[in-house]
Amino acid sequence: MVPPAFSPRWLVVLLVTAALWIGLALLAASLNTGQPPTLEAVQGASLSLLLTVALPVAFGFLGARLGFLGAQLGLVVGYVLMLRAFAGPNTGGFEDLAGVATFLMLGAVGLGVGTLADIIRYFVGKPRPPA
Repeated sequence: MVPPAFSPRWLVVLLVTAALWIGLALLAASLNTGQPPTLEAVQGASLSLLLTVALPVAFGFLGARLGFLGAQLGLVVGYVLMLRAFAGPNTGGFEDLAGVATFLMLGAVGLGVGTLADIIRYFVGKPRPPA
């Protein structure tokens, strides 16, 4: 379950989600190159993915819980497509970059769609004054 708005449990969600995505990204990188990631790659992936995860968590903390869930769903779909790009035949050299961009872009699209659903849910559920 996703914590309610303004709950301190969102910090735990941030740490767990960031650790999960950092681990999965490093796994994808090692599958792509066939070598374990270097310390610089671990540091870079950790910083960028912590920032990538922090935005949806901040939205969830502020009440856009569907935005957080949409971002996670978008990241999952993007991760699968990124792995597919990494496993395919590399012909031009830009497949890796396109895979990472797809991963991040689908996370952003999921965040936007989920936040829009939160906004619509807020206004539809809002009590109307008597006419």
